[in-house]
Amino acid sequence: MTTPRSRARAVPLALTAVAALVALAVAPGTASAAGDQDPALDQEVDGGEVTATEQSAIGTGHVDLGPRFVDGRWRLQARDDRAVPAVWRDPAGTVLQVVDAAALPVPDSADYAFLGAEPGDTVHVVPQTQASDVVWLGWNTQDPEVVERIDRGATLSLHGVQGPGDVVVFLQEGVAGAPNVLWDSAQAFPQDLWMDVNTHVHANWVFTEPGVYVLDVDVHADLVDGTRATDRTVLRFAVGDATDPQAALDAALVSTPDATTAAPDADADPAAAAPEEQTGGVPAGVVGALAGVGVAVVVVLVGGGALAARRRRALVDAEYAEPREDGR
Repeated sequence: MTTPRSRARAVPLALTAVAALVALAVAPGTASAAGDQDPALDQEVDGGEVTATEQSAIGTGHVDLGPRFVDGRWRLQARDDRAVPAVWRDPAGTVLQVVDAAALPVPDSADYAFLGAEPGDTVHVVPQTQASDVVWLGWNTQDPEVVERIDRGATLSLHGVQGPGDVVVFLQEGVAGAPNVLWDSAQAFPQDLWMDVNTHVHANWVFTEPGVYVLDVDVHADLVDGTRATDRTVLRFAVGDATDPQAALDAALVSTPDATTAAPDADADPAAAAPEEQTGGVPAGVVGALAGVGVAVVVVLVGGGALAARRRRALVDAEYAEPREDGR
């Protein structure tokens, strides 16, 4: 079974400071690579795609985070389409390498003060439009069984970040509008990112310092049968050419607080954590973030109408704890 081919949405680019940050040089009023001109966003997800079992380090190519049902169980996985057909990977066994080709200066604009870096400082950026020499990380909710079984969409929640600097995920909203920050490791956790059903999105992922980063995340959704599906795991990043991907694979996650708290200290001693999975009972947070300049969004037609992006808002979820069978 295959999801219907998605249709990209054309959006104009303004020559704002974000152009420097994501290395976009497109004149105002033209269609961006996030729109119909970018064939990488026009994708089909086949229900028969397999889960690769080996560990992997990915430094280039297209990767999407997304929920799937694997052997009947709800899982957050990473879809790696460097090969044909694409395969899905366990995020806890996958390192996303953000190489020095992704290093860019922070724009000299107050709009980007949220990055926590001075103008001109070097940060590593996974851009929201694809660059051939940098990994391109997004998310999708296009797995056919997911499309059939979830109610409206799913939430990707950030519970904590371990690393030498800050991590910020943002979109550019509106023509010359302010950046729309989705996740910011300097802010309180958890932070929720809403994903409409049957959509494909890319954003900017900014890392302020090179080194190993481990993100504590979960994906949860209300299903059409009235139950709740949840899976919690980690995302691993090796930022900078000098950072060994094996160090990212070996990094243990400091147990992150589940209440609304500040980000954990990056210098804390590592200790194993036990991400959890459960079904049932937790209200969903909603963060809509699909509108804006340079936003890589594919909205798939469902029931004859395009699924619209929802407005971003942050809700703190009640927390839940039931360990995964695999111990991650």
